[in-house]
Amino acid sequence: MILSDNDIKQALENKTLIIDPIPNDEHIDTSAIDLRVGDEFYEWNPDLVKQAGVNVTVNIDHFDFKKLSEPYLAKVKKLPTGEYEIKPQKFYLASTFEYVKFPIKSLLAGRVEGKSSLARLGLVVHMTAPTIHCGFGGVITLEIFNYGPFPIVVTPKKSRLCQLIVETLSSKPEERSGKTFMDQKNPKG
Repeated sequence: MILSDNDIKQALENKTLIIDPIPNDEHIDTSAIDLRVGDEFYEWNPDLVKQAGVNVTVNIDHFDFKKLSEPYLAKVKKLPTGEYEIKPQKFYLASTFEYVKFPIKSLLAGRVEGKSSLARLGLVVHMTAPTIHCGFGGVITLEIFNYGPFPIVVTPKKSRLCQLIVETLSSKPEERSGKTFMDQKNPKG
């Protein structure tokens, strides 16, 4: 079941859903919470990925994202205005400004989704990974691609780039250790 705006506000109040900073009423819609883009953008470093003599193949059965991201992800420079430009036909990793936590006892989980107005421009904020598991705590990584013809400019800590849909679980899940992206502070994990 998807939580309504009233249920979202109640969950925030009783801390079964933790979002820091706490969203104001303007950011809570009838069945979702708008989240803002964080302060760091990354892209796969084209100079390293395409350098002569280097052939990177990722085997998903023996793949460690953190190890791969260290040498190959490069921080994107901001515009002189402090904004980021999301260029057409380019892929970026960014994160939400808000820290989100779903305590295990809450029986809550979520999905991060795009906003329809931005999707109509061709902007995708997650490729295939919208699920935010019960027990997760951290900033949410956004897998951003601009399919549209226009550069899109966003302001860190201000631009509402995605929305969080909150759902209830049917029963308490088992607590698992070693979650790959638990307590992540940026898109590199």
